[in-house]
Amino acid sequence: MLEINLIDEFYIFLVSINYGLILGVIYDLYRVFRYYSKPKKILTMIEDFILWLIITLVFFIFLLRNTDGVIRGFIVVGFLIGYIIYYKIISKYNFPLLIKCFKLILVVFNEIIKIILYPFTKILGFGKRKFRKVSILLRELLKDIKKYYKITSNKK
Repeated sequence: MLEINLIDEFYIFLVSINYGLILGVIYDLYRVFRYYSKPKKILTMIEDFILWLIITLVFFIFLLRNTDGVIRGFIVVGFLIGYIIYYKIISKYNFPLLIKCFKLILVVFNEIIKIILYPFTKILGFGKRKFRKVSILLRELLKDIKKYYKITSNKK
């Protein structure tokens, strides 16, 4: 028979509050992602579905690790308390910080992409200049050919 130990239950309650805080962080990361991506309606529904899958996965991993899959009311309350604490107190400071960190990551990522693409842009730029010169020469040559064609066709 299942033995109820009050200390263990209290520990599980505190851990569920911690997991509620983790869900708040996941939601803030999602908000930052949406802040920069500004998705359309269909993509928003897909992203929301993925967010809820992640939240459900975190909840069930918690249940399997700590309670052998048994859902109890105080666990749900612990998740809600943790999320509310995060959202009302910590998110005010964490969300702007996450936006700045994400912006820094985007800047660094863009610089890395520029460094990687630099040789290719130089090659393409060199090729474009050479192609322009060749196209100008071909255009002039075609004008001369047309002119000579008109001259030779009028003599007949």
